[in-house]
Amino acid sequence: MDIAQSLIYLSVILYWSCIGAYTVYWGIGFTRWKIRFYVLLGIILVHVAATTLRGIAIGYFPLTNKFESFSAFAIATFIILLIYSKTESRIYRLTLFGVGYGFFWGAALFPKGLSYAPPLMLTIWYVLHVPLSFFCYALWVSAMAAAVARCFTPGEKKRYDQIIDDGFQYGLIVFSISMIFGGLWGFVAWGAYFLWDAKVVWSVIIWFFYATCLHLDYWPAAKRFKPLVAILGFVILIMTYVGTSFFLGGSHSFR
Repeated sequence: MDIAQSLIYLSVILYWSCIGAYTVYWGIGFTRWKIRFYVLLGIILVHVAATTLRGIAIGYFPLTNKFESFSAFAIATFIILLIYSKTESRIYRLTLFGVGYGFFWGAALFPKGLSYAPPLMLTIWYVLHVPLSFFCYALWVSAMAAAVARCFTPGEKKRYDQIIDDGFQYGLIVFSISMIFGGLWGFVAWGAYFLWDAKVVWSVIIWFFYATCLHLDYWPAAKRFKPLVAILGFVILIMTYVGTSFFLGGSHSFR
């Protein structure tokens, strides 16, 4: 077994170890926030280490297939959970963690062996574009989780509204930067900043959707629907991230 294969083998062992650790976290995730913060931080560091080993093995950024994509999206979701770990709502934390946990388990459905980047990925714009996309997705998942929590615990509306607003605002900022890098990547890879590709079109749709969400506060009649809009945004997010790759295909289907 060569070094690259050994690193991949070790990364897979760490992956399954993280599966077990995240599963245990379900049980301790409702303890004092300092305990859950450091436990989750430790698991995330192991998760990142597993991903880093894959990058070392292929000599490039380790986002070359659906296994790595789902795993990276899970990391982004868990990092957002870490940021909001002081939030006392179990429903919020359970919902946000559940999405990341589900995608991390979903990664197990795909091949975990060596996967080298195709030529169109070999540009700095890809490296900048994709991770930012995952973090903005995670922020929008956070908004959805806060909306769900708000529906079940109406007594804490102000706190949840703030998390929803944070998800809308910071998610859109990060996604806008990601789209700029994505356009530059598209020009390098395909010779055009925009393509009539399923994922590109849905990326434009979701950008306009969350740009509209930012203006709901200026429309009193619509402001009260923000939680429902945040949940609807999650559906659009899943279509943009997963649906376009599995059901519509296109130039981004490798992700």
